[in-house]
Amino acid sequence: MFDQENPLLSPSSQVWQRLIEAVDPASLLVVIEQRMGGRLRDEHSAEDILQEALLHAWRGRTTCEWRGIRAFRSWLLTIIDHRLHDLSDRAATAKRSNGHAVLSFTALDQGHTTTSAGESLLPPVSTTPSRVAMYREQAAGMATALASLPDELREIVRLRLFEQRPLEEIATRQNLGISAVRHRLRKGSELYVRALRSTIGSQQIPKNGATDSAGSASPSDAPPRRV
Repeated sequence: MFDQENPLLSPSSQVWQRLIEAVDPASLLVVIEQRMGGRLRDEHSAEDILQEALLHAWRGRTTCEWRGIRAFRSWLLTIIDHRLHDLSDRAATAKRSNGHAVLSFTALDQGHTTTSAGESLLPPVSTTPSRVAMYREQAAGMATALASLPDELREIVRLRLFEQRPLEEIATRQNLGISAVRHRLRKGSELYVRALRSTIGSQQIPKNGATDSAGSASPSDAPPRRV
């Protein structure tokens, strides 16, 4: 898909957009929604969290070793997790300090949108209103399709396709053997894709991310290392 050694080093907005599309941003919205607590949902949107994670990734992209799309998506999930923890801590601090506001991630970056070399720090193209609206629509369809799965399949599909958890970890969580997890993942993935097609239509189903029914973890699942 990417014909250069490290696409993260490219200043091209087209390359960046291809990277974002490859990690299936709609599925990331589903993950964010599921990881947010009730209080965070009242104060923040999943779309805002995603955009801030993409901004952080864009700014830090040149410091990371390229290990492929799955690793890049894992890195984004890690950034999202840190952002949610940050917001939870900030909410707790504000509550202890009688609600005094704390500067948000986005506010801290206002007025600092270029590097010394004049390069934009904002991830180009990927967070336009039209694209965010498209991601939101796809995410709603994914969440509906996931919710339609039988109980014994839903969590396995969520953990593997959305969270990119290794099969061994899923087996431990579900108290199942690896072969049972593989069987349920295969069956659940088929049902999920079928439900997704009926929900959002075949033409809108992303060809990656949460429709990737890979049966085993690989070294590329690990987030990229800082260089």
